[in-house]
Amino acid sequence: MTTFVFELGCEELPSSALPNLNLQFQQLFTNHLNEALLAHQSLSAIAAPRRLGVVIEGLDHTTKDKPFERKGPAFQTAFQDGKPTKALLGFCRSLNITPEATSVTDTEKGQWVVYQGVEHGKPALEVLADICESVIANLALSKPMRWGSGRDVFPRPVNWILAMLNDKIVPLTIFGLESSNKTFGHRFMAPVSIQLKSAGEYHARLKDAYVIADFALRKKKTWSTIESVAKSNKLTVELDDTLLTEINCLVEWPVGLCGEFEERFLDIPDIALIAAMKGHQKYFHTRTLDGKLSNKFITVSNLQSRNPDQVIRGNQRVIHARLSDAKFFFETDKKHSLESRRDQLNSITFHPKLGSLGEKTDRIAELACAMASAIEADIAATRRAAKLSRCDLVAEMVIEFDELQGQIGSIYAELDGESPEVSHAIRGLYQPAGASDSVPQDLYGTLLALSDRLDTLAGLFALKQPPTGNKDPFALRRAAIGVLRLNEHNALKLDLTEWVIKAFDAQPIESTQDSQDQLIQFIKDRERVRLTEEGYPHDIVIAVQSTNGLLTAQTKARVNALMYLQKNSDFAELVAIHKRVVNLLKNVEVSGQPIDPGLFEDASEKKLFSTVSEVSKRVEDFVSRETFPEAASSLLSMKPATDEFFENVMVNDNNQAIRANRLELCRMIRDTYHRVANFSLIQQ
Repeated sequence: MTTFVFELGCEELPSSALPNLNLQFQQLFTNHLNEALLAHQSLSAIAAPRRLGVVIEGLDHTTKDKPFERKGPAFQTAFQDGKPTKALLGFCRSLNITPEATSVTDTEKGQWVVYQGVEHGKPALEVLADICESVIANLALSKPMRWGSGRDVFPRPVNWILAMLNDKIVPLTIFGLESSNKTFGHRFMAPVSIQLKSAGEYHARLKDAYVIADFALRKKKTWSTIESVAKSNKLTVELDDTLLTEINCLVEWPVGLCGEFEERFLDIPDIALIAAMKGHQKYFHTRTLDGKLSNKFITVSNLQSRNPDQVIRGNQRVIHARLSDAKFFFETDKKHSLESRRDQLNSITFHPKLGSLGEKTDRIAELACAMASAIEADIAATRRAAKLSRCDLVAEMVIEFDELQGQIGSIYAELDGESPEVSHAIRGLYQPAGASDSVPQDLYGTLLALSDRLDTLAGLFALKQPPTGNKDPFALRRAAIGVLRLNEHNALKLDLTEWVIKAFDAQPIESTQDSQDQLIQFIKDRERVRLTEEGYPHDIVIAVQSTNGLLTAQTKARVNALMYLQKNSDFAELVAIHKRVVNLLKNVEVSGQPIDPGLFEDASEKKLFSTVSEVSKRVEDFVSRETFPEAASSLLSMKPATDEFFENVMVNDNNQAIRANRLELCRMIRDTYHRVANFSLIQQ
């Protein structure tokens, strides 16, 4: 089996860059191999602190033959008196063929001479060198650097290049270095060079030299090592994939060690202990078999030490200092209530033109209380939670561990004797922190979080600072997605238009109607992107949004109802009828006067009026109960009467009163459709 290995040996790469580089190497090599028509069975990326590359197995010896077509001169130019002209002979000479090998094809511009040939496959040894150079050139590097006197850039200086196809060296030069069959093992445990006899022995030889080069395999090995250490100490450990990935980017040979700290530190809130261990030291916290946080931690070393106890003692000294600080902060914070910190928020600027965090907190309180009143929730609890919601930002614990904002505030509120509704709501203010984060489970936390995001969006849009292109310094796209998710709470499901306007009205600067319209459209755009990414048809999403306003919690259900209705054989005609009605009403001012049955001239008008009146009420009832499939299906019952109406009646009658009456009938049809969606926007 043909095996190819390519490895760039570097100084220690940044742990934050390694996962992305690992992914890029996989994607770029796969794409370039496919483009070159070089078949292979498997490809695995090499991504470790000191190396990047790929191992490709099952490679063909040559690329596949590639048919091609070359267009030559026009037929009239190519032949004169039945003989080839200089133009044709020059074309043939460029391809090293005779005129007899060409053919004539018909095009929109007449007849042209073409040559249809086959580009024979190239040896893999030759193609792989070009692919490696192309991959390096196409890497997207977030923080590149230069070294030495060269102009090449890479995240860290490159020290060696390994490139082998089976037992042959693939000749290439990158970063001023020539490829060879040499690599290096672990920097400390096996620092001498390793000369490979064939590409197939790469992983085995590196493993003997204390290096697991494959990113996924090393991650799996790291986790099994951590689990093994926990099990041997009769502890359990929780998988934190982010932390595990970061550790995986720091080690080439994972060695698990278990240390401990003094039990007195367990008086500190669990989240603070975990933050100190995880955030600062990259330790995994452990729990006893009954689920309680233990005073032991697991660290992963990149070295098989002769004296592991000494390594453990060193880690214990460091974590002791960290936890001593955390305990001091916790004890200091407990001396003051959350409420006593409220005034300090007035000295922290949220935005120079939007006031302080204290002023923002007041705006959120008013908006959240208005929402609470609208849904008949506890206004006092909402106001209290809003007042205390950001007070933990000035606590010592949050200043040291900023990722604990909200969580520490919730704990301190509980210690201050606040109600469960208030303490839980403080935590909810910051949720969701991102696409993968959950929304608050409690109502009051949801009210605070929704009000906070609407206030931020309204303020920045009032300042005319919406996101532009890929620049979103205030994370407004994330805030808008948060608004959509928060509004899905069973107790809310609000029409957000009203609350967007209230948020604008509360800002310290005057806003324009244009700013409000921009924000409403921005939220709709985020909703559309979110739903289309989930696989919903773009045209149906647009059709629902057109009549749904900002009743965002209903959009998905309406889209699903339309997708179900789309399976009906009459759906296309339903769309066609709606489009016809919309076209009739285009550029026409409908009087809005009640329909006069006395002006009906045909029985189909009376029948349609009766049918639409009945169906309209039925659809409105279904929509009010949010039974959208039934609402959408009810529209089908209008079809026979509508068909008969358009078959027997000329809408634009010469009599102005009759024409206005019939246009009013069309308006009734359109409005009944629009209670579900704007069907004219659906593509058929």
